[in-house]
Amino acid sequence: MYKMNPPAVFAHESVMKNASYRARVERVVKALAEPRSIETYTDDQLPMLIQERHILEQRVPMGTLSEVKDPILLFNTFRFQDEAAARARGKELKDTDLDVRGELLGLDAFHWANYNLEGDPSRLHKVCRPCWRIHLQAGCLHRCMYCGLGGLLVSMVNVDEYCRHLGRIIDLHPWQKTYLLDDDADPPGLEPELGCLGELIEFFGTLKDRYLVIHTKTWNTDWLRNLKHNGNTIIVWSLSGPTQSRLIEPNAGTTEERIEAARVAEEAGYQIRYKFKPIIPVRNWRREASETIDLAFARTHPDVFSICCFMWMDVDEMKKRLAPVIDLLDPEFLRMAEENRGKAENPCTRPFPDEVRSEIYSHYLTEIRKHDKTIPVSLSTESWQMWTQFAKKMGMSATDYVCGCGPQAVPGLKKLECHPFTTAVRNDGGEVPCVTPPYKP
Repeated sequence: MYKMNPPAVFAHESVMKNASYRARVERVVKALAEPRSIETYTDDQLPMLIQERHILEQRVPMGTLSEVKDPILLFNTFRFQDEAAARARGKELKDTDLDVRGELLGLDAFHWANYNLEGDPSRLHKVCRPCWRIHLQAGCLHRCMYCGLGGLLVSMVNVDEYCRHLGRIIDLHPWQKTYLLDDDADPPGLEPELGCLGELIEFFGTLKDRYLVIHTKTWNTDWLRNLKHNGNTIIVWSLSGPTQSRLIEPNAGTTEERIEAARVAEEAGYQIRYKFKPIIPVRNWRREASETIDLAFARTHPDVFSICCFMWMDVDEMKKRLAPVIDLLDPEFLRMAEENRGKAENPCTRPFPDEVRSEIYSHYLTEIRKHDKTIPVSLSTESWQMWTQFAKKMGMSATDYVCGCGPQAVPGLKKLECHPFTTAVRNDGGEVPCVTPPYKP
């Protein structure tokens, strides 16, 4: 696992009372850079952990901190047998101005993401795929400056129970072929010592035509070699050029390390993919993009590329998060982002205007096509307008593109065979505990 020195290690009493779960935590602690005692806590002590032990204090964009440290480690279990009490506890805490995320309560095991469907507030502003997302962790070790998921890494360890309930989700939703794990974490960081990801991979290895998708910036894949995955795990590397990977994403794998990790995974039989997300246009972004794409094709054989610029916030927030490295950015593109302040009609695609993002995407697409004329290349969480502009160039539209983590994007697929927005229907019917949002008849 990653070398780290967390300031504290907490484990819920439900973890420590179970010999198998406790052993997971003990293996992680044994591998830490310095010895740490495991502090057991109860549900009643959660307010104390927040108010006195400050476990959420560093959950802010890491580029805004004068010093970024390794996160606190907290190990918990999903409350599959006691969901009502966990939700009541969350309401009580919220009533006292402690709005606690679900992973601290033992909730949010499975998330129904209604992207581009009725009720999605961003349905007119970005294109994504409605699906179930699955979760075992929240938090990250990579210290990416733009990210606010540092400070605390929560790991849910009752993966045996988890897989039983996940199996029910899978049975109830035959239209969903792939399941993205942890969009709020980077799962390989504590492996193989934690032992949760390997168990989930081997669970998917027992299934037919169902796939786990792991999205990562990791270098840590040697341990994957001997797992019984049976080709049912897809690993998507979030790839960036050398400047971004080293200086803006400092604890993630470098460009070269990520591609080498992908090569190792491919050698072990996993399907690998790349997603350039987020693309931060540094001064020499064109050359770095070309060289990174060259290296990816030279060392590996991906079946999909996705591309996405740095988005989701206005220019002032971007400058705040990237303040220590803002001089690395392409000065012309930064100027255009500043001129776009307050003018963007689409709140999801800020800060860079359409013409900047279009130029970036055109370059990446051209460089990828030098190596492979037919590999699917898609835009990730981009606008409908950008898809209209690029559909012909990409040979796919907003309704049939194949991406890195979409719910029908099985290995080797060139174009969707079903309509993603009419096929996706939630059907859990209240049968599965710890889902978000809770099922309503």
